[in-house]
Amino acid sequence: MKDEYTGPFDEVPWPTQLLARVVTPGPSPRVHGYDVESDLARHHRFVDVVLLSLVGELPSAAEGAAFDVALTFLAPLAVTEAPTHAAVLARTCAGKTSSIVATAAIGLGELARHTLEAHASFLTFLEGGARGPLPEEAQAIGDDDRASTARLRLVIAKASLTVPGLEADVGRVAGLLAVLHACGIRRAEQLEVALTLARLTTTTAEALAAKPAGFREYPLGLPPFRYEEDR
Repeated sequence: MKDEYTGPFDEVPWPTQLLARVVTPGPSPRVHGYDVESDLARHHRFVDVVLLSLVGELPSAAEGAAFDVALTFLAPLAVTEAPTHAAVLARTCAGKTSSIVATAAIGLGELARHTLEAHASFLTFLEGGARGPLPEEAQAIGDDDRASTARLRLVIAKASLTVPGLEADVGRVAGLLAVLHACGIRRAEQLEVALTLARLTTTTAEALAAKPAGFREYPLGLPPFRYEEDR
């Protein structure tokens, strides 16, 4: 008699082991086939390992240098931005370090997703070889935005990497997305990881610099109000 609880999950054979696709475990762990301790740790920088993890291949010297620049430019995120503010609140509420890091990571992931959605046309523009009219969302806004992009161009020039789209009148965020794209970070999930990773340390550090349960340092004041019961 057939078991009455048999369903689709019971009718197919399932593997008995997890499949390692990026990290090969063992006494000599590997990332995409590269020995971590004997090769990567001795001859490459951490940013190279990040690119290797996301792309599957080690970057060229120019790509690694440009990726390092992009992560550094992306690192600061003010306390007025939602992910940092949320992490500071978690610290103010005396949250454990693990919960503060988790709060920051979730907020940063959401910010990264929103950033990519807001620059969807520009990412399509980059995929097309940065040809044609520059999408409106990527255009620089004001002198400060242009000055930041100018500084980015200057540092990227020293990395000797050609970045399609960066020569246009792009804003800071669009310029950084163009650099990431030129480094091989092109899929949405890769970009979200790169944006989140770049900001996680500084965002968490901002939170940890606040006092645990330090409500007296938090602007809790409200405008004067008077409570009245419904009649």
